[in-house]
Amino acid sequence: MDKIVSAEKRFAMMTANGFNEAEFITLQKAIMAKHAQSKIISSNVGLVHSDPKTGNGISYAVDYALSETLAVDYDSLIVIGGDKHIEILSDEPHAIRLVRAFLRESMPILFVGKGSILLDIIGDKRFSGLPNNDQKLVKLESAYWSVDGLCLPTVFNEFYEMVHARESVKAEKNGVAA
Repeated sequence: MDKIVSAEKRFAMMTANGFNEAEFITLQKAIMAKHAQSKIISSNVGLVHSDPKTGNGISYAVDYALSETLAVDYDSLIVIGGDKHIEILSDEPHAIRLVRAFLRESMPILFVGKGSILLDIIGDKRFSGLPNNDQKLVKLESAYWSVDGLCLPTVFNEFYEMVHARESVKAEKNGVAA
């Protein structure tokens, strides 16, 4: 019997109060266009509030608490930008644990804007010292960084292709011998 691999991908969107709503909505639309799932994971329980400076300041329902989230439950992690949001996540042990788990397993992570600061917090310097000239997207191994949060639909499409390709390779390795 052949192993059937679902085409549906699962994206964890890490948030805390003060996240960039415009980036969040853009990425949600891009994920839905690919018929994939997105789940909001947060240090907040119940609702998480966006930054009114980057959107309407709307509250969104949290799907899972960071304290209950495991990397194995998702195909990739997206860390939304937003100054206040990143400041909160930088002090959140479960956010740090989750980023480390994704990196350790070489699972795809997309950092948007200042989301890459979480790498510095854990001592990962892969994006430190890179020229911030005209680069919109920096890729190093399984980590992607949308430097300024612009062109997110295009950035996400490239990120999605990497997630999809990784899953295809994983399926081939775990295939059933005839």
